[in-house]
Amino acid sequence: MIWQTSRLGIFATIVVVTATTAFVDDAGETADPSSRWMVVCFGDSITKRGYPSILGQMLDVETTNAGVAGNTSGEGLRRMQADVLSKNPDAVVVFFGTNDLRVDATKHVPPQQYEKNLEAIIDACRKQDAEVVLCTLPPIREEAFFKRHPRELYDAAGGLPVLVSAYQQAAIRVVAKHDVTLVDLQQILRGEPSWMSADGVHPSAEGNAIIAKHIARVIAPLIGRNPVDLTVSSANGS
Repeated sequence: MIWQTSRLGIFATIVVVTATTAFVDDAGETADPSSRWMVVCFGDSITKRGYPSILGQMLDVETTNAGVAGNTSGEGLRRMQADVLSKNPDAVVVFFGTNDLRVDATKHVPPQQYEKNLEAIIDACRKQDAEVVLCTLPPIREEAFFKRHPRELYDAAGGLPVLVSAYQQAAIRVVAKHDVTLVDLQQILRGEPSWMSADGVHPSAEGNAIIAKHIARVIAPLIGRNPVDLTVSSANGS
């Protein structure tokens, strides 16, 4: 079981996640491909590395992978028109945070500014009548992370777990304030150890399927579809 924040933001639901996920419309019929939704997956390298195509297969929707490696929420905000709004999305999955928290980088975005950036992204999506799904940053494995980043700078900022929690809570506050759908991957993926690759930050192939599954579960009601059995591996083409 996982702790999943609902679309109402201030409520929480306990949901049981099955190993299989796919979708049809409420009448039990396969959706007309000409009426498929456009979902833009907007984020950094975690998005770029592959969950969007799996999500599209699970939901039978068109997806655009608008992930750019190394991007912060601020950099994402600056490219919204070109990479997101120009696609006329029905829904946007917003997934930033891992690069924002990098205190060893010149483009570090403090939690307060991260929160403002998320709000600006949501406002821009809503002006175009797009639904918004907001993901928290996933867990980070310290041992692997600190092979590439100076631990002392993170310790001076309170430690990596404190930083990760600050960005997670910023996203949760945005959800409560703006009534958007939350996928709390920080919480969810703690119970899915196989999601992470050896670098301690990015998803494995299995992790991409896990992320897609959880996002699919919250988008399905928005497009009037219900879950039916189809294995994640089948949706991933294996």
